[in-house]
This record gives sequence, structure tokens and C-alpha cells, in this order.
Amino acid sequence: MHRSSQPRSCLAAVALALSLAACHDGGTKCPAGQTDCRGACVDLQTSPISCGACLRVCATGATCVQGNCTCPAGQSECNGTCVDLQTDALHCGACDVACGLGTCSGGACACDAGTSTCDGPGIRCVDLLTDTANCGTCRTSCISSETCEGGACLCPAPRLACPPPPATANACVDPQTDARNCGACGTVCASGETCKDASCQCVAPRLTCPAGCVDPRTDPSNCGSCDTHCATGATCSSGTCACPTGQTACGGACVNTKTDAANCGTCGKACPTGGTCSNGVCGCPAGVACGATVPGICCAGNGCCDSGSTCQTAHSNGLGQNYFDCGSLDQHTVDQARLAAAAWAPTGQTTEVGLQCANCLCRTNGPAIGATQAAIWCYSGSTMTGLVLVSNVSACVAATCPFTSGSAWH
Repeated sequence: MHRSSQPRSCLAAVALALSLAACHDGGTKCPAGQTDCRGACVDLQTSPISCGACLRVCATGATCVQGNCTCPAGQSECNGTCVDLQTDALHCGACDVACGLGTCSGGACACDAGTSTCDGPGIRCVDLLTDTANCGTCRTSCISSETCEGGACLCPAPRLACPPPPATANACVDPQTDARNCGACGTVCASGETCKDASCQCVAPRLTCPAGCVDPRTDPSNCGSCDTHCATGATCSSGTCACPTGQTACGGACVNTKTDAANCGTCGKACPTGGTCSNGVCGCPAGVACGATVPGICCAGNGCCDSGSTCQTAHSNGLGQNYFDCGSLDQHTVDQARLAAAAWAPTGQTTEVGLQCANCLCRTNGPAIGATQAAIWCYSGSTMTGLVLVSNVSACVAATCPFTSGSAWH
């Protein structure tokens, strides 16, 4: 059984000293042999609360003899109390040597039946079956939260003995709340999660989403709620997706509608194929834009066909250039002949040919290409329809008609 020592508190002595100080008016001279200690007249030779010096308090049970604190014969001071080291179960043989489950006799601990003696600091008599500091054997300590049962360290239910990384010894953990062993040993909760009721749960304002525990305030894949994806290039701030300044979210991406040809001026408005977007307006780098339906196209010619739904057809003029119109390749009309001639010599002059070639058209190129030439295109109604011939002459009147040996146009 446990043994108690004498009371150690010195509070009563201190209180008495303070009371004396409070009652002294400070105006009376102390009698001979006494000293003024902060307003109280005391005899430093005999006062247990001012022994040898003001407010030097003797240990509980000690007396003041000629200014020295003295414990009764056979006792020693331990932590402010006079004790008998031969019989005190808390200070057996020396201060702070406790017998625990035993008695102190002759300055040595005598352990009770069923207990064991463990040498070393602290309690000497222990029950190896239940003592967590000496479980099974002396100085075998159970880890935090374990109990000693039958001489073995055990985790009390519902705790589990789990190996905490990187330590090799087991740890007694609570699977209901331990984030490294949530519900079972080794089940680690993700960052931002906590273990509650043996399951990993997000800590508000985080959310549990298919992707895991996310912060809907900043996660661009779960912005504001699970699986709410911000457009490419956007950021998530305070749970709201935002594109950079000057950009708009269109079709899952942040774009500049002033310059984006697929979203020109507004989302979904596509410029014609090959076209450009400038200040939110579509344009073609060359030619015209045709196509009644989006996206349309930028044509190489200078007009559209089929009520503006298609581009003009490109035809060869027979001399290495192309012209554009809405006719078929085998029409060879006079209008097509004029376009073919203009494609050959944009700055030349066109003349209808009469005597030499019926239903033919002649064009001179002048000095624009370094030589004076004339070329004749024969159109529908001529016996030489679809033929073209260029002559190195300066005037159409001297040009040669393109008979069957001449070049074909288209």
C-alpha cells in the first residue's frame, strides 16, 4: 500500500508573515533583539518564518534555532518538509525514493506481496502486471496511450497498435481520429483531409470530389463546385472562373474576341476559312469572303457565285495565268475571254478581231513585261473556240489567229 509523509506546504507560514507585515504600522521601533522585516518585528534567531533572514521560511516540521532551520532529531528536509528517511514511504533512504506498493523500514523499501522490486530512480515496488513504466519486466515502458495488462503493453479498444513511419515501434492510435491510420493501420488521409468517425473527410471549405479533397476557391478543375472546369487559360479565384484581362471564355478556352478568327467579335462567330479577325471584325487577306453559312471561305477571286454561297471558279487563260468567274470550264464566252486577256496583261488594251479571226478577242500587253506582244482568244461561235495564241507583234492587226496548232485556254 502507499504511505504518505508529513504535509509539505509552507503556505500557512507565509500567510502568517504577510499578516504580520500588514498589521505593522511601520511607525513603531522594534524591541531589542528583533528586526523589522517588511513592517513586522521578528526574532531572526527563533522565527520559523524569518529564520536567520527576513522571510526565510523553515521546512514544515522544522524549528528555528539560533537563526538556523533544524528538523527534529532523526529527520531530514525533503522538498520543504521534514521527513524520516528510515520510515517515510515517499522518501525511503533518500529524498524522492518512493516505495510505491510497499513500506519503508530502516531506510529500505519492503515490497508488498505480489509486487516486485525495481532498482533505479522513482518507485521501487511495482506490480509488473499493471505498471505501464515496468510492464512485465522492470523499466519496460508502454508507449503513450497503451495500458499494461497481464504484464503486456496493450492498446485499449478502440485503439490500434500501428507502426508509425519511420519509427519501428508500434504506436497506439485511435483509428476514429488518427489521420495516418484512419479506420485501419496505414490508411493515410490526403492533404486537407481530417479523420472523423474512422473516415477521411475534407475540412471546410474544401470539398470531397471525384478528384479528391479540393479547394473550390482556387481549383480550376473544381471551381465553386465539383467538376466545374474553368476554360483553358482561366484561373479560379474565390470560387469563380476568370479569364485574363481582355479575354473571354469561348468553347472552353480564354480567347481575345478582337483577334480570334474562330470567335471574332463574339463567341462562336467564325471568320471565313483563311480569313483574319481584326478588332472583332472578320476580313480576308485577299479576294472576297463567300459562303452564306458559317464558316464560309475567303476566295481568291473578286466575287461570289450561287447567290453569294460559293467562290468563283479559277480558270487557266492558256498563257500561264488564272482568271475567275462563275462559268464552267467549257463555255468560252466573250466575257471569259476578256477576263483571260486581262489576267495576261492587266494594263493592256483589248480589241475585237474581225477579218482575221471571227468571234475572237485580241489584247496587247504594251511594254509592261519587257516586250510588245499581242494575244488572241477565240470564244464561242468561232471555228477556233477555246484556242489562244500570243504573237511577238506590237498591234492586234498583225497578230496571228490561233489555228488548231495554237494553245488551248481553260
